[in-house]
Amino acid sequence: MVARQKLRHFNLSGYLETRSQQFLGVLAALLILVVIILDWVTGPDISTSIFFLLPIALGAWYMTRRAGLVLALIGALAWLAIDLLTNSALRLPLVPFWNAGVRLGFFIVVVITLSSLRTSRQRQDDLLTFVVHDIRSPLGNMLTALELLEQSVGDPTETINGELVLLAKSSGNRILILINSLLDLDRLESGRMPVTRQRVEVADLFSTAVAQLQLTAQRNRVMIETDIEPEVTAVAADPELTERILINLLANAIKFSPVDGVIRLTAVRGPEDTVRFAIADQGPGIPAKWQSQVFAKYRQVGGQTGQVAGGSGLGLTFCKQAVLAQNGRIWLESDGEAGTVMYFLLSAHVPMATGTP
Repeated sequence: MVARQKLRHFNLSGYLETRSQQFLGVLAALLILVVIILDWVTGPDISTSIFFLLPIALGAWYMTRRAGLVLALIGALAWLAIDLLTNSALRLPLVPFWNAGVRLGFFIVVVITLSSLRTSRQRQDDLLTFVVHDIRSPLGNMLTALELLEQSVGDPTETINGELVLLAKSSGNRILILINSLLDLDRLESGRMPVTRQRVEVADLFSTAVAQLQLTAQRNRVMIETDIEPEVTAVAADPELTERILINLLANAIKFSPVDGVIRLTAVRGPEDTVRFAIADQGPGIPAKWQSQVFAKYRQVGGQTGQVAGGSGLGLTFCKQAVLAQNGRIWLESDGEAGTVMYFLLSAHVPMATGTP
């Protein structure tokens, strides 16, 4: 099952992002060689030379602009050589050279466009990372101050000021989780984030996630109920990632739950030696036409259906990537009228040695 899931969720872009420049260079050279052979075999009647764009785009996006330009030159020259060797019916001898110049110009435009887009995207990512890092530092100081203040008020549940401290601390932890999600989402998508799977007690996961959101649920007059099947005790998972998955899904359920609504957080034995987690709410549900988009980045389905969504549109995207990184599966069920259930599967087989991805 694990092998099938890895193949199903294989991310080619993420894989190429993690490869060395030498590997990408060899891959681009092999692609050019394949296109040359294919164009030579098919002859002038069937043109396949447009496929030179594959290695050229590979070099421009994943390597450097210089590498892309070199590959563009090689592709144009190879295309010219094949034309000269296979097409003997040319009336004007300069036509192949003119065509080669036009193709080279087109290839260069593609290289410059792709490399410029890549540079722009990298600058945006760097800026986001810089800003988020700067926010995380003062937020950590604020949470430390709140913890000290919590200790000074005694039992925080017995006074109004204590409850306010708990609420501020809970909200600060939620912000910290969002910041970490912003930082980790790109690494999860590209496969560069280390994932440590180990034996984790399901009860511990539930208690930690519920504790983070208990005050928010009380403020919204929503009750969270938990139920763990007796046969389910532990799961093979990254504890921090899985806690953040549960917190994100519970936060969404609270957001769309009606007053005096109930959220059920359950864990049962799933198919093929897995544990199936479920978060069921009593909200208005998600129409079928939007269900395929809920895990897309920056998509807020609530806004599309007339509900008040709020948030960043990254929570469910993070959940999906974090589940896939653990060789799991995530999906939802909703009739579009009443209630939504978010499911995700993780392996119940605990590795013999902890820390084994």
